[in-house]
Amino acid sequence: MGFKTIRWRHSVILAVFLLLSLSLNASAGDAGIQELKDAFDASVRSEGKKAGDYELVDQDGRRFRLSDYFKENGKPLVVSFIYTTCPEVCPTITAELKGAVDNARAKFGDRFNVLSVGFDAENDTPAALKNYGLKFTKDFSSIRFASSSPETVRKMTEDFGFFWKKKADGSFDHIDMVTVVKGDGVIYKQVYSMRTQGATLGSRLEEVLTGKPLGKADASLIDKIKYFCYRYDPYTGKYVIDYPVFLSVFIQLAVILAIIYAVWGKRIRARFKKG
Repeated sequence: MGFKTIRWRHSVILAVFLLLSLSLNASAGDAGIQELKDAFDASVRSEGKKAGDYELVDQDGRRFRLSDYFKENGKPLVVSFIYTTCPEVCPTITAELKGAVDNARAKFGDRFNVLSVGFDAENDTPAALKNYGLKFTKDFSSIRFASSSPETVRKMTEDFGFFWKKKADGSFDHIDMVTVVKGDGVIYKQVYSMRTQGATLGSRLEEVLTGKPLGKADASLIDKIKYFCYRYDPYTGKYVIDYPVFLSVFIQLAVILAIIYAVWGKRIRARFKKG
């Protein structure tokens, strides 16, 4: 290996590490990539754990406990988290959830329950939950809406691995996710991106109800990046790409590829020539 080649490789490696340092600094702001990665990891860690017991109040003002769903011969429970003043994202998630639930009920009947919990405890009152719910169903036995005290909501969302964060303007950043809980109260699987992958919920319910896994459906790298790179824009009422975070992820991937090519580029080219 010649001196110029060694020098070139050292220069490339130095450059990419400088780029990596810049990209990490760029992502250290609000809703940085590490925070989002931690949120995703927390949601995965919740799988397999027994859900805690919480007192909730539904859209009709009736108090109940989460454990009521998991008594003897309990049914699987689908849990979503929303906030009623959300202008577009939560309604879209709930609409997709309702569609997926209707499809699952056509196949499995009433062998499972659905609970949508308002995590904005101060504003998600029974009246607000009822007004919100009536946009999607007239039958609250199909999807029940509920909330609780701020402390209870905080504990429950942490328990379920649901990430949400209140912003200075009163809006929220949160993950697009629903949770499937087995009839014994053990969290089975998270279902991510209901807005685009609602059909996955039916598959997860089928697994729980039949006891037969339908195959691995873990989030791909692209899906994870998609979860990480979106933020809520209160002016448009939509989730939009957070370009600093997206750029950070892109640069880090480019850095990894550049290092691989700098170190093993010659072997890679040789292999392609042989092929």
